[in-house]
Amino acid sequence: MNGWRGPTPTEVEAAAQLAPETVQSYLVTAGWRPHPEVEEQALWTLVADNHEFELLLPDRRYRDYPLRMFDVLHTLSVVEERGIEAVLAELSATDLDTITFRLLPGGPAGTVPLVNGADALAGVRELVMASTYATMLGRPLMVQGRRPARVQQFVERVQLGTPRAGSWIISAQLRLSAMVPGTEAPDLFFSDTDAPDPFPRQVSLQAHRAVRAALWAAGEALQGDPVEPFRRRVEEGVSANVCEALAKLGREETPYEVRFGWATSHIPPAGVRRFRFDAPVIRALKEAAERLRTLPDGRAEVIGLVTKLTRAPRGDAGDVVITGEAHIGQWAAEQKVKVRLGRDLYDRAVQAHQHQRAVRLTGVASRGKVETVFDMTIEDG
Repeated sequence: MNGWRGPTPTEVEAAAQLAPETVQSYLVTAGWRPHPEVEEQALWTLVADNHEFELLLPDRRYRDYPLRMFDVLHTLSVVEERGIEAVLAELSATDLDTITFRLLPGGPAGTVPLVNGADALAGVRELVMASTYATMLGRPLMVQGRRPARVQQFVERVQLGTPRAGSWIISAQLRLSAMVPGTEAPDLFFSDTDAPDPFPRQVSLQAHRAVRAALWAAGEALQGDPVEPFRRRVEEGVSANVCEALAKLGREETPYEVRFGWATSHIPPAGVRRFRFDAPVIRALKEAAERLRTLPDGRAEVIGLVTKLTRAPRGDAGDVVITGEAHIGQWAAEQKVKVRLGRDLYDRAVQAHQHQRAVRLTGVASRGKVETVFDMTIEDG
């Protein structure tokens, strides 16, 4: 990939179609900066991994504009360690936000074990689902439960790019002019910079925040507490679902990269675009995905439906499972919560279950379940 080669006729034609303004916008979001001593922002520089790179952004007035633009593509492919066709595809798809997943297995380039590939696809789907639900909900959840139908409806519009050579690469493509979930009108691009982002861009931004925060949390977890760094970043998008998705992408601790490409038709965000997950990080994510599903210790409020009843042998108490939303401190989670109830409250739970009424319970969570209960009421309606 790093060696020079001449462009194919198709690449020359595609390079000729790229507008300097489009490439300039891409360079800004990828961390490149115009050289302060060169006029008209023609010379751009980037410092990455203790190396400095330069490229010259050509003007359309040059006769050899296509070849000069191909030089730009070649430089970007070297810096980003991906094929020219991948760079060209991203620059040409001005209406697509793209999340690219590059698995780095030890086998032949372009191949991956079947089970790894299947888990990777499941991980991609779960990451997009979790990001979509978090965007629609507008508030953080440590654990996401069953998603509403409109989440699935939006995810069905997300396209999966064709796997490409270069380890094993797949991509999720979110078109900014996709339909708004639950409406019949298109979610059109807003030209006013003060206007909200199109919904698909909000989803890709949510995924970016979650991936970045989960990676940071995993790095901290490797140095100490295996779960607290993840809980601290729930408001940044971390959840048990996101950690599980990222762990699935790295089945058997196979390293991988996640890269975000932003549609240039809408002002792209600046910042880190590529994140690498190695074996220790994947292990930390897998453990966090399991531990985040366990309620933290503390005062808890649980609201939901009674979905399981188990009376104690002597009939003076019983265990129930409430499926709904649990709140402990600043954390909220949609999940099943095990609760130990005395006789009177257990009978009340039976009544709620028979009439399919929600209950509201307050108590103290310890070791993943609520054993000390202060009160439980049956909700109206």
